[in-house]
Amino acid sequence: MARARSAIGPVWLAAWVCMVAAGCSERVDDGRPSVLLITIDTLRADHLHSYGFPLENSPNLDALAAQGVLFERAIAASSATGPSHASIMTARYPREHTIGHGNGWTRLERDPTLAEIFGDAGYRTAAFVGNLVLERRTGFDRGFEHYDDEFDRRERNRESYERIAEHTTARTLAWLREVGDEPWFVWVHYQDPHGPYSPPKEYQGRFKVAPAPGEAPLPDARGHTGKGGIPAYQKLEGLTRLSEYRSRYIDEIFYTDLWIGKLLEAVDARPQQPIVMLTADHGESMGEHDRYFVHFWTTTPENVHVPMILRAPGITPDRRSRIVSHVDILPTLVELAGLEAPAHARGVALGPFLRQRRPLPDRIVFADAGREVTAYRSRWFVRVIGTPAGDDASAEAEPAARGIGYAWRNSGEWSIMRRNVELDTEVRAYLEQKNVTTGAPLIGADILQRLRALGYEPD
Repeated sequence: MARARSAIGPVWLAAWVCMVAAGCSERVDDGRPSVLLITIDTLRADHLHSYGFPLENSPNLDALAAQGVLFERAIAASSATGPSHASIMTARYPREHTIGHGNGWTRLERDPTLAEIFGDAGYRTAAFVGNLVLERRTGFDRGFEHYDDEFDRRERNRESYERIAEHTTARTLAWLREVGDEPWFVWVHYQDPHGPYSPPKEYQGRFKVAPAPGEAPLPDARGHTGKGGIPAYQKLEGLTRLSEYRSRYIDEIFYTDLWIGKLLEAVDARPQQPIVMLTADHGESMGEHDRYFVHFWTTTPENVHVPMILRAPGITPDRRSRIVSHVDILPTLVELAGLEAPAHARGVALGPFLRQRRPLPDRIVFADAGREVTAYRSRWFVRVIGTPAGDDASAEAEPAARGIGYAWRNSGEWSIMRRNVELDTEVRAYLEQKNVTTGAPLIGADILQRLRALGYEPD
């Protein structure tokens, strides 16, 4: 990501914290909790210190985790930005919402969204996003009175534009200052650490990942698939090894963590701490299955095991090991705010289990990239490769014949396991659903060019 050096210093930040804390509205806080949803693009859970990464690269996210509940096995609904965020906003899986498997070329329609639910309850609503896949033309602006999708930086190696973490935080704090003490629902999407891994120069080289024994330079891969080498859009001058790219990725995470910390510092200075939910839309391949620095192609753990952290009044800090999903976010936030989730919501409201210190349900959740689906449970998953598209799926689909079963080991890795009939049955039922994608394609020539620059190719 091509970025200019930060021009915003401690004095600016201190002023913003004071103004956001004080507000400028004469209205009195009515006691309802505000809600902050933070989504981070392309962030693997296992590359955060609080999730076991050996380097201390995420101090602010780690502090948030210490104040709240860290979910050790959170699974993204997809390995692509659009479908995952649609699942977060509607509590439905990709085959059930109108984004489907589209990543910037379909539109979110029909199902009530988080913003609409909070807006109907009298909350002020705003969103700040940094990825063209989330532009208002794709329908993610539904329910938001303020939707900020202005991108001010051209990305390195690409024609696409983005907004860096520093500017995203600044725009969010400016809006919060205007709102004052009214209850709000705010969604903040940070594009970093999405590739190319190029944080501001002052953040480059802070972390060094040791090379594996015998590590060799990576070749350039053809196109954007990352199969066997470095995809074109990720190429950084002078860097050829996996450890070098991972080091830059860690630098990106540290930079993003810094500006999330500034946001949390400001909102926590308000009279009432907001409910905070933090997650990522998907992970990133770092050589697993011979794919490098991409995420769109598979739903294996490196691409869908994401962080998920919840801090809320009445919730005791904890770590939970049972599986949770993006589809749990809507029912959880709505229940914590004293509202009611739509009947269609696929997920589980986690608040009652956390308040009562009860075990979470042991259930199956899905990660769906269209070309493959993976069904996860707390200690195993089944990956179904070459699945039919949802609108072609039928009772003839045989996931049991094509799936590969894995089991969780205490080392944090996955090993081959025997077939599991229960999981096969649920996979079959999910695959038999028809996609409900609606609306005309949203891909004029200019958008198609920008999507291809991101490594995405409409089906």
